[in-house]
Amino acid sequence: MKTRKKNITQPKSTLLLVCKTEAEALYFSQMRKDCRYVNLTVMQVPESKGKNLQTLIDFTGRERSKGRFDSAWALFGFDDFGIGVSDVKEMEEYAEKKKVKMLYFNPTFELWFLLHLGTPGAFIADASAIKEKVKTGVLGGNEFSAAYLLTSGLNLHIRLFPLHSKADLGARNYNSTAKLQTGLDATTMPLFDEDIEAICGKADMSHNQKARR
Repeated sequence: MKTRKKNITQPKSTLLLVCKTEAEALYFSQMRKDCRYVNLTVMQVPESKGKNLQTLIDFTGRERSKGRFDSAWALFGFDDFGIGVSDVKEMEEYAEKKKVKMLYFNPTFELWFLLHLGTPGAFIADASAIKEKVKTGVLGGNEFSAAYLLTSGLNLHIRLFPLHSKADLGARNYNSTAKLQTGLDATTMPLFDEDIEAICGKADMSHNQKARR
C-alpha cells in the first residue's frame, strides 16, 4: 500500500487593500490583474463605513481580521476626506493598534500619476493643480474617475507600468522634499510597493503581450 506524501507546501501570505473611492479600487484592481498578484485582494470601503479616516481604518481592520490577511492597507488621498498632515499624524498610533497601514497621497491620489511624468522640484499643496497636470499629461484630457476606468481607461495601469519604477523612485525623492515642508512624507506608496513585492512577488507581465494603448 502506497504511503501518501504529506503536503508541506506553505500557503502564500495575503495582502488586503481597501480604497476610499471606486476609481482608486478600479485602478488597483487593474494592477492586480495585470501583474497577476493572485494573493492581493482589492475592495472599496462602503460609503457608510468610510465617512472619515477613522472609519476607513476601522473597516480595514475588521476585514483584515475576518479574512485573516497577513497585511492590510487603507488607501486614501487627503482630499478624499478634506484632511491635512496633522489629521494623518494623529491617526498613526490608532492605525498601528488596528494593524492597518495607511497608503496615503498628499494632497490627492493623482499625485501617483504625476510622479510617472517626473519628480516635482517643490512640494505641490494644490490638489487641483496636480489633477490638471495629470488630466492633460496622463489621462488624455479625462478626469480620473470610475467612468473613465471602465471605458477608455481600461488599460491605464498597463500603459503606465513601464514607468512604475521611475515613479517609485520619484516618490522617494519627492518625500524628502515634502517632509521638509510639511513634516510628513507626501505618499507611502514606496512602502506599499515593498510590501506587495514581499507578499505577492515580482509582477508577472508575461501574459500582457498585446500593444498598450
